[in-house]
Amino acid sequence: MPARSRNGMSYIVCAVLLGLFAALLINPESIIEAGRKGVNLCLNIIFPSLLPFFVVSRLILDTGAIYTIGRVFEPLMKPVFNLPGNAAFPLIAGWLSGYPAGAKYTADLYEKKLLTREQAQRLLAFCNNSGPLFIVGAVGTGFFGSSGLGFALLLCHVLASITIGIGTGFISRIKKRQDLKNSAPVENRPAKLSGRLLANAVADSVMILLRISGTIIFFAVFVQTLDNTGLFTIIGRIPSFVTGTDYNCSDIIKAFFAGSLEITYGLYILSVSSSVPLRIKIMLAGFLCGFGGFSVYTQVTGVCPQEIKLRTYLCGKVLHGIIAAVYSAVFMRDTAAAAVKYSSEALYNTGYSGVLSFIYIAIIVMGIAVVLGYKRNCETKPRR
Repeated sequence: MPARSRNGMSYIVCAVLLGLFAALLINPESIIEAGRKGVNLCLNIIFPSLLPFFVVSRLILDTGAIYTIGRVFEPLMKPVFNLPGNAAFPLIAGWLSGYPAGAKYTADLYEKKLLTREQAQRLLAFCNNSGPLFIVGAVGTGFFGSSGLGFALLLCHVLASITIGIGTGFISRIKKRQDLKNSAPVENRPAKLSGRLLANAVADSVMILLRISGTIIFFAVFVQTLDNTGLFTIIGRIPSFVTGTDYNCSDIIKAFFAGSLEITYGLYILSVSSSVPLRIKIMLAGFLCGFGGFSVYTQVTGVCPQEIKLRTYLCGKVLHGIIAAVYSAVFMRDTAAAAVKYSSEALYNTGYSGVLSFIYIAIIVMGIAVVLGYKRNCETKPRR
């Protein structure tokens, strides 16, 4: 790139950042409120729901229990997704834990040399998903006042993830990337379960969650800043100017752009928009849950090593959102959402579901049991 072009680009970047800095001063009260809600989300939802899973998953990898999981799921993962059995762990955990757990577990498998780079990139395209607590608890029950709608959105979300997985596996076969036989050898020996191993797993998980929480808080403030400038409203009025009609789709455009940046804020705006038809609300909610927004994309870049190229992941998430929206339109033609009175306090108030919380606890207990069972088998197995 010529020096003049580089200088021009640097001036543009400087102007944008200075403009963003000035925009933060337009309505400082709303900025502080958005930051506070982002912090509450991280403290009340992100840390309690993801920390146990991150710790247990780290123990599963370090103790070698992942090899047992791989052998169990190999007959399913290889023919369906053209991936080794080890890939089942990030996929299932991504369905249950929510963003960005699937990406974190995929990165761990890659760093342990249990997946090649091509396998990790394909797995990322469909294993990093919204969790049931978020879709059912926050979106369905909290925002739209219907747990039934939440479960229907969750079903469409999971089916879209499976569709992407099958599609990427089929494409890899067409391109003759049968890399299952060319996986890198495993160089890490399983470690014994100990207090030090648990402490290292907790420390590693906390550091990752701090990075994720910082991204969430930043995007919460960033989206509120853009909203304060009136940018979303201006963009929403563009179609009426282009077509010359009085049809106002500003709420749809505002929810789409806000959700493409930060998923929770966009879904909240969508739920409180009275001018958006219910069918479009449901389809757009399915798209945003599948795509995840650039906030989640930034979180993924923070947990994945630089060798993993995220172009396939981004394309996969866009397709995930589109397919989930199509499934939502097909499966929920007669769905009605309850009329709910909203307040600003509803934002990020993603309360837990009792049933889903029980499922989470059961999964954590089973994960610990797998680790302990693997350790016991290793100790009792006779040495040759």
